[in-house]
Amino acid sequence: LVLPISGGSMPWPWATAWPPGILCYRTVAHYATARERRMVLCLLLAVAGCSWGALSSGFAIQRFTRPVRTELCSTGDCQAQLVLSHEFSGHVQPDLAPRTTTTAAVLAALCAVGSIAVTRQQRCCQPRQQHFVLSGAPSAAGTANSKRAGVARAAVGSEDVDWNSVSTEWEVDCFSRPVLKDGKKMWELCVTDANAVYRRVAQMKPTRVNSVVVQKILTIFIEESKVKPRVIRFYRKVMKNMLTVALEAIQDSNKYMENCKILPSRNCHMLRTWLNYREREVYPKMPGYIKTPARRPSAVQASMVKLAYEPLPERLKFARYSVSAIPLGAIARMKPGQLPGKLCRIPAGFSDNAMVHGIVCLSGRADVLCALLKSMELCSVRVALETNELLMDMGIDSTYRVDKFATEEKDGFIQFERAKRQMAGLHFIAVHNPWLDGAPNLPIEADDMGEEGCITGLWTCIDYAPTDTQ
Repeated sequence: LVLPISGGSMPWPWATAWPPGILCYRTVAHYATARERRMVLCLLLAVAGCSWGALSSGFAIQRFTRPVRTELCSTGDCQAQLVLSHEFSGHVQPDLAPRTTTTAAVLAALCAVGSIAVTRQQRCCQPRQQHFVLSGAPSAAGTANSKRAGVARAAVGSEDVDWNSVSTEWEVDCFSRPVLKDGKKMWELCVTDANAVYRRVAQMKPTRVNSVVVQKILTIFIEESKVKPRVIRFYRKVMKNMLTVALEAIQDSNKYMENCKILPSRNCHMLRTWLNYREREVYPKMPGYIKTPARRPSAVQASMVKLAYEPLPERLKFARYSVSAIPLGAIARMKPGQLPGKLCRIPAGFSDNAMVHGIVCLSGRADVLCALLKSMELCSVRVALETNELLMDMGIDSTYRVDKFATEEKDGFIQFERAKRQMAGLHFIAVHNPWLDGAPNLPIEADDMGEEGCITGLWTCIDYAPTDTQ
């Protein structure tokens, strides 16, 4: 209670009725601790009881159970849902037969409010329950955050990470795993860079999966890393909204993340490879593992569901295209940045003589087309056999119709799809100007660029549509 008195004047009329020696000239318990404040309140109640009688005889404080939204504490916990707690409502109601004066009523109300304020202050300072467990190598910044959040980490030193090899392109996934804990599926937040050097996993309670918790965990991982991300990708459509909200909140709260690009994209190659490894080697060894049926490779055949796709935008259209194939060894010898485009990681287990099939886009404006495709997330090219259409996938959920081919050409496109399946979805998309550069050729050395026959741009992609639809 703060009772400011200046020059001996009494700002409130009821203050003149206080016994001498109780009213302070500056403050009462303003600079005191929570325990001292409570003692002062008890003293005031005792004095008031001696002067006017028991307060409870004339006024009753209503007590009941009601939902109270617990605010997120600045100490970094992750309790972000509605919490039920028993506390005073703060309402003071008169009894049927009050036997005290108005002065006692005002004092009782002030004491009730002061007690609730002290209780709330103590509650905010108490540590709350943790709702996720981080695993990985903590650095100085990450350790400080983990102590603040009250989380557990694996005992791995930060010196195990080669920070010179960590990429600025990160990939994120948040989803349930085939492991039961307390009767519910365990949720994980997995983060890896494009080179799989910096990898982190956070186990989350299924009842605490929301954008606020994801934001806090990702902030810990980002602060822990010495290499900050410039691009963050994620590929699950069902988690698009939650991850977008969490990542945008990180951008707004951290200045060094302002220039980071958030790209919902199917091109999370390293993350998918890592998750496949965990499904084979990690989850089956965890208690509560649920064995899922093995995925059988689906045959290349038409689906019973026919979807309508939008045509390719005018700025991306090209005059002609052709289906071609080049040896895997020639693609493996390509250097990143040698041509406009993007080269994905080649799946392991294939020889250099294996043939990689793809589409060569023929256009007189090849340079413009390459510049446009480079600014977009070009993911794959696939065939819709049920509608005889050639499709181009972009981003996380965009698919455009490139062309509708004749039925007599269907066998050639079926061979194209089979060749992709045999190479684990690996294929290429090349852009070439036949009117200026002649026949398309793939440059193997950097000094071959600019010569006649050199293609303008090259993208190597992996088609995940057969596995994503299972």
